[in-house]
Amino acid sequence: MLERIKKMPVNRWVDIALFIFLLIFPLIFNDYRTGFMGKTAAYMIFALSLDLLWGYTGLMSFGHAALFGLGGYIVGLSFTIQDGIPSFMARMGVEELPWFLKILENNIVASLLGLIIPGAFAAFLGYFIFSSKVSGIFFSLITMALAQIFETFFANQSAYTNGTSGLGGLPRSFFGIELKVKPFYYLTIGIVILVYLLCLWLTNSRFGKVLMSVREDERRLSFIGYNPARFKIAVYALSGMLAGLSGMLFVPFNGMISPTELGISLSTMVLIWIAVGGRGNLTGAMLGTVLINWLQTLLSEYSADIWPLVLGALILAVIFLIPTGIIGKLKEIQYNIAARKTLEKLSAKEEENHG
Repeated sequence: MLERIKKMPVNRWVDIALFIFLLIFPLIFNDYRTGFMGKTAAYMIFALSLDLLWGYTGLMSFGHAALFGLGGYIVGLSFTIQDGIPSFMARMGVEELPWFLKILENNIVASLLGLIIPGAFAAFLGYFIFSSKVSGIFFSLITMALAQIFETFFANQSAYTNGTSGLGGLPRSFFGIELKVKPFYYLTIGIVILVYLLCLWLTNSRFGKVLMSVREDERRLSFIGYNPARFKIAVYALSGMLAGLSGMLFVPFNGMISPTELGISLSTMVLIWIAVGGRGNLTGAMLGTVLINWLQTLLSEYSADIWPLVLGALILAVIFLIPTGIIGKLKEIQYNIAARKTLEKLSAKEEENHG
């Protein structure tokens, strides 16, 4: 048992340390900081969802925020219509809720739809993209266009989405239950851990091995009898559901959602989080999300003028100097140490035999 613990990959140690830090965080910091970390935890699920798609399957999406924002808007709209027609709808002449909003009056139904609709949309889109054998840069361009379309569409539907101002004053609620900061924070951390364990099990399963084969050599996978399109559709649908879940958790912590949460800006940021942390190992997605979001916050508090330049320089330094990300570099160091120890043991044995 002790030997197995010693041989545990460095990213598993980082996982344990990160989750312990998240669990004790509210005991150290005030409610404001706890709320921000809760929002970051929601982003961690978002990063995990994209890491399944990009890190393990090799599909770089520049429009993943569309699925995140879709989940967020569904629960956000559900919150705004609980007391009847909201004021911004009344100003636009809406006298009766349309059918697609009436079904959101039930918080539980809205929460389920916040999971199902992003997943179903991703599956629908993935079917047409992957069945047509679209991949690589063309997939990235399609998803980028998708993010722009979603952001513009939601911004233009002022009667139902409040346009570019978005939905504000949203309660801290999940499945219709309103909670204070700390209970909601721990609920979110519990969901993060469950999502992480699901992703860990999935990536170590046969399904996960096939996803990595898609990333490494899709044509060879087809040659031995697999249909890569089916696996890509499945992982895109699952990734969409997780992105929707993260949007649902983000909205109560943030208190609002606007069309920018569906656009290219957030889609690009999540790619940076994963690139800095290291893609294709889950840990990097979570660590990168925490590091970048907190650096951004602390730097902006210290200097509102120069923080974007400092943060940008740090991100570029990590990406250029450590192309595999922080976790990738740590794994490389661990592997080199283990290899050196093995060589030393073999050399010692050889000397012993010759002696």
